[in-house]
Amino acid sequence: MEAKNEISTGLVIAGAYADKLRRTLFAQLSSKIKSKEISAAAVARASRDLNMLLYNILVEKLAVKKGDVVRIRIRYVLEDGEIKWDYNSLSIEVYRRVGEEEVEKVLKETLTKAEEVIERKLTVREVGKTPVGDLVYSVKLGDAEVGLLEVTSLDDEILVRGALTSPEPVIIERAKLKLDGRKPVEVIEEKLREISELGRRVKREEAEEALKKLSELV
Repeated sequence: MEAKNEISTGLVIAGAYADKLRRTLFAQLSSKIKSKEISAAAVARASRDLNMLLYNILVEKLAVKKGDVVRIRIRYVLEDGEIKWDYNSLSIEVYRRVGEEEVEKVLKETLTKAEEVIERKLTVREVGKTPVGDLVYSVKLGDAEVGLLEVTSLDDEILVRGALTSPEPVIIERAKLKLDGRKPVEVIEEKLREISELGRRVKREEAEEALKKLSELV
């Protein structure tokens, strides 16, 4: 049995996921079809089976609309000239389309207080300690957690590392802040916007991976 492969549709409108999955699967296995390790008919059969399952989940159970956006991932192996889907690895993300009237309403409400929204402070709260004694802080924007910071104490200074997913995905690799006798949380909240602007811009997935690794230290 071969090592497991993974297929992903990427973000695609729900009305096109079946075609995208089929085309991606054929492209991924094109060399093996040419070498006769698997037949085009076997690939088509596996694609059909998976799309039948996905139709039941997305359309019949979740009532996903054609204009919604989905991302589907699943692993598989090639065995005896057939594709064996690892259904336990099936991952489905659904992003629903919001109606124009609702968007317009929220837009008007928010724009009346745009400056207030833009100037909202990120709030910081200590949530734990790493095995080496560094403090870990949760970063929130409103009620949502949007980041984690690892803070090392250095006399009257602190060294801050971490990642944020919002308002923009960013990794803070090394920022040194003076305490001047104040508590770390006060200084971090005051300087967080500044140090995040100097951080490294990354894709959301990279920021989320950094947060996952940091959360495992606590």
